[in-house]
Amino acid sequence: MLSVAGSRGIIESMNTVIRCVLAQGMFLFAILAHAAADPSAAIADCRAKHADNPPEHIACLERELRAVSGARPEVAPPGLGAEQVKTKRPQETIEDVTVKIENVSYGFDGMGLFRMADGQVWKATESTPNTQRLESGKSYSARIERGKLGGYRMYVEGASRMIKVMRTH
Repeated sequence: MLSVAGSRGIIESMNTVIRCVLAQGMFLFAILAHAAADPSAAIADCRAKHADNPPEHIACLERELRAVSGARPEVAPPGLGAEQVKTKRPQETIEDVTVKIENVSYGFDGMGLFRMADGQVWKATESTPNTQRLESGKSYSARIERGKLGGYRMYVEGASRMIKVMRTH
């Protein structure tokens, strides 16, 4: 059994721990409140850390600006297939879109990767035979439409077949 003196010692040490934790919490809160209230400190911090690297400096400033304003990070541009890109924003429904393919590449498995002029990236969901592949380094005009049973179909001008695709970015 614990004696009364032993119980008091335990209680006093617990009180000390609780006081320390509360003091640390208040200190952290004060620091965060000061940082949120004084955006010039964040600007100076970005300048000091990234003075020799302008792109990193700009990225740091944008992160601080989003943090102060409460804005969400940038997401993929809206458009056909946007629901396949993971975002938190509700998506609009578009049935088809005309795009310009700027770059085409194929993996060893025959799956095509299509980079569009507007920044979208689409990937073939089925392998394309060598004889039906698009030429790399050549730009193409294409129409991407929503399939009747899901997925997307890309129709490239001058190509003899439709390509099943999914949007990756």
